[in-house]
Amino acid sequence: MGLSLSGVGSGFDWQTMLEQLRQVEQNQYIKPLEQQKNNQEGILSAWNTVSTKLSNLLSAVQDLKDVGDFDVFTSSLTSSNATAPESLLAVTVGSGASKGRFDIQVTNLAKAEKLQSASAASATEATGWTGTITIKGHDVTLDGKSLNDLRDEINSLNTGSNPTGVMASVLKVADADYRLVLTSTQEGSAGIQFTDAPGDYFTMLQAGQDAALTIDGIAVTRSSNTITDVIPGVTLQLRAEDASTTVTLQIDRDEKGISDKIQSFVDAYNGLVQFINDQFTYNAVAQKAGGVLFGDAPLRSIKNRLQSVLMDQQLFSYGITFSRQGTLELDVQKFQDALAQDFSGTVSKFNDMAQSLQSVLNALTDPVNGTVTTQKKSVQGKMDTLDRRMQTLERRIDADMERLKAQFIAMDNAMNTMNNQMTSLSRLFAGMFKDKS
Repeated sequence: MGLSLSGVGSGFDWQTMLEQLRQVEQNQYIKPLEQQKNNQEGILSAWNTVSTKLSNLLSAVQDLKDVGDFDVFTSSLTSSNATAPESLLAVTVGSGASKGRFDIQVTNLAKAEKLQSASAASATEATGWTGTITIKGHDVTLDGKSLNDLRDEINSLNTGSNPTGVMASVLKVADADYRLVLTSTQEGSAGIQFTDAPGDYFTMLQAGQDAALTIDGIAVTRSSNTITDVIPGVTLQLRAEDASTTVTLQIDRDEKGISDKIQSFVDAYNGLVQFINDQFTYNAVAQKAGGVLFGDAPLRSIKNRLQSVLMDQQLFSYGITFSRQGTLELDVQKFQDALAQDFSGTVSKFNDMAQSLQSVLNALTDPVNGTVTTQKKSVQGKMDTLDRRMQTLERRIDADMERLKAQFIAMDNAMNTMNNQMTSLSRLFAGMFKDKS
């Protein structure tokens, strides 16, 4: 329980004096440590920025390390008549594709089989149907159930490890005319594995149908309108059927897309190098360093290691050169010329570069022993030490202030007692002189 410091006895503001003494102690011992911690926080923030920029560079490098990373293509569609080709066909080109030209005609779209039930007067009341229907080995009893009951039961069977592949819905055709519609979840002629009840309550609404098309005059059928296995690396999405229209698909290598990947790598590298350069600048007039990591040896080592890898790769003839500041510059035309002259050799060169850089970057960013991780741990350790020192000093200052407070209280009480005694003596002497007079 703290003691009250009133200053009644002395008339002196002891509490203000204690607060000022505490401020002096904090300015002398705590403030310098707080400043040191602020400096370390700035250093940690800078290393976090380095970590982010290294991660960005690693991501860009990983997008160049494999041959397939350069399989970037564009596609275009043209029509043999006024029909818009995109109304019949959509195309997605991915890895594994190659340059080519294909004439395509969509003869038939794949369709999902649909069955409709006999009419029921209500969706919520029992239909009066009896017996059992079987959907892909699952039996559904009809007795005493409404259309809604049957819909919910059938849909529940289309889950788990052995789904029926059938969706059920209730359709209101008119008042007192409701139908249960079963739809295959898969397009194609395989349709629904279905056995009707003895009452023959279900009829065909739409037969399942495979997609049919011709590619360069060769007939192709598939069970789905999404076709991924006809042209390597190309997905065809059939949208409409029109045997009288020929859609020409042209696939070309996307040179701009590949150049953009290289540019992304160059930008990521330059973002890191520029940050390091900014840290190492020094304003002689203001006598101020550019950043908190000015002169940091591990940071300089990061720049040198990455630069060494790129220098060893000798990418000058592929359009990549170094500026005076150590950043990279990409001559897009020179790079595209290299691709045109020797595509495989150029890709191999950049694969080698990316794999070499990835090895270095993995070592730098390793979450346990990486250079950046080690530096961040070191800075955090210094901050933790400063926190502990400040806590210790705060406790010491608190103890000193409590000791001084107790001394001031004792002094104030003594002075209060003395003042009271002097007052009593003054009154006594005053009475004595009055009696004599």
